[in-house]
Amino acid sequence: MFSTRPRDADAKQFIAEQKTLASIDQQVDAFHAAQPTAPDPVIIEHPIDPVLQTGDSQLLGGAMEIKSPWSEP
Repeated sequence: MFSTRPRDADAKQFIAEQKTLASIDQQVDAFHAAQPTAPDPVIIEHPIDPVLQTGDSQLLGGAMEIKSPWSEP
């Protein structure tokens, strides 16, 4: 197909598109960097209960809890 458009116009358009895409990528990266980080979960390790844990089950250790630190609005 023959085009009457100059070749440098295609090149200039391509360069402009690439600059726009790079700018959008930078804006997306800046947005993600500005977001607050999630708080760490609360981990509670309980000691071994010799009454409930007998024999080899004591090798596993005590009970554990992992809680999500929900923030109140």
